[in-house]
Amino acid sequence: MNAIVLINKPVDYRSSKCVAVAKRKLGVKVGHAGTLDSTASGLLVLLTGNATRFCEFVMSLPKVYRAVIQFGAETNTYDYSGDIVSEKGYSSFDGRILPEVFYGFSGYRMQRPPAVSAVKIDGQPAYKLARSGQEIDMKERPVFFRRVKILSPYNPDNGTMTLEVHCGRGTYIRTLAHDLGKISGVGAYVKSLVRISTGLFTVDEANSPDDDELIPLPLSRLAENFTRIYVSEKDSRSFTNGMSILIRQAVKISRGLTVNGSLCVEGDSFLGFGSYAGYDYVKPDVIVPKDSLC
Repeated sequence: MNAIVLINKPVDYRSSKCVAVAKRKLGVKVGHAGTLDSTASGLLVLLTGNATRFCEFVMSLPKVYRAVIQFGAETNTYDYSGDIVSEKGYSSFDGRILPEVFYGFSGYRMQRPPAVSAVKIDGQPAYKLARSGQEIDMKERPVFFRRVKILSPYNPDNGTMTLEVHCGRGTYIRTLAHDLGKISGVGAYVKSLVRISTGLFTVDEANSPDDDELIPLPLSRLAENFTRIYVSEKDSRSFTNGMSILIRQAVKISRGLTVNGSLCVEGDSFLGFGSYAGYDYVKPDVIVPKDSLC
């Protein structure tokens, strides 16, 4: 079975454990399309069988998170699980400045990932090096914020606020909290974090890993997120046989997300991803495997 499985990962439940559970229950190869910290909960997108070849496309989809930020202290992990390394309290902080701060959190920004993270350093996850006591120089990298929305304004009684963060691939909400702590002057960390959605996939339609049955979704659900080109039966056969097809012969084009020049090709069903070859052609990049749920 080549399909998509959505999991609502609980707190303190590792992403790797979700993959192992799905593999055992479904009896097929399973891969994830972007992990979640064990301290976070929410949507984890899994791909089964040969559908794992679409992981990069799922990982490129925009994400939405709901985060509770605690002001007044810093931790070494940038969330509640770490050791407090600085504590100044929140009583001196005027949270009324925060709405103005978020006007600057749109578009591309440079962000430094936490040392305790899965980012690879010389082939090793940074968290392994950090926990062994090694000094790590985490390089800044560009991330994309579409929007940061305040769900609950800053509460001076407990020093917290709740945000909804719309962002792109590779964004660390823990680093966002840490940066807000630097701006506030009193420190901050993530008190709780939930991934609400990945593209058009939402946590509301996800299974618990403890459910008796995990419901697979068709790969056509992935195609809904991207620009789609609909082609004839003849061009469908050509595309799935590895041949380029003429764009001007498309039956219809439906606009959506385009990632690195790739777009979805559909006939009677989702056929796969292709990319532009010159101005006139689309060449196959990744074709939907046989026996896929479409």
